[in-house]
Amino acid sequence: MRSIYPAPRGPLRWVKLIVYAALLTAAQGILSRLSDAAGIPAPDLFLLTGAALVWRLPPPWAVLAAYGVGLGQDLLGSGTLGLHAAGVAGGALFTLLVRRYVADSGLFQSLLTVLMAVLGEWFTFLILNYWLRADLITADLLRTTVPLVFAGTLLLYPLWDRLVSWTFGSRSGPEEHLA
Repeated sequence: MRSIYPAPRGPLRWVKLIVYAALLTAAQGILSRLSDAAGIPAPDLFLLTGAALVWRLPPPWAVLAAYGVGLGQDLLGSGTLGLHAAGVAGGALFTLLVRRYVADSGLFQSLLTVLMAVLGEWFTFLILNYWLRADLITADLLRTTVPLVFAGTLLLYPLWDRLVSWTFGSRSGPEEHLA
């Protein structure tokens, strides 16, 4: 039986995870600072990490790991605790649809992965916004922010996917671990 951790075991795996977590935190912080200065939303590297885990872990573990990644984002930032955790997990759930129904086809699959991850995250945000009776998300915010987040996240996806592959190992096949 194959392990759910495709990366090699041992101390090197932990070093890679620590380096990855540091790079994720630093890169997201720098991108957020630069994009705030430019007046545009930052690409979501935490969401890309959650989506990348969908391709490397069995579905239940992928959603749980994506929730953990989002919870890490919540703990680092200032906001409603659990909001990004649920959003990244929602993005992972939508990305599972791509893994299940789209064969590995390069650019098209990459586009769909990022699109479904962003849609899943923002759909989850909408549900939580309604459930909490909060005024966090407006129609104007959806119209202006979501396309820019998608575009920025899509631009960074190829580079970030290489870093994820270095850290967690190569992607499994589209239907591996789905049964």
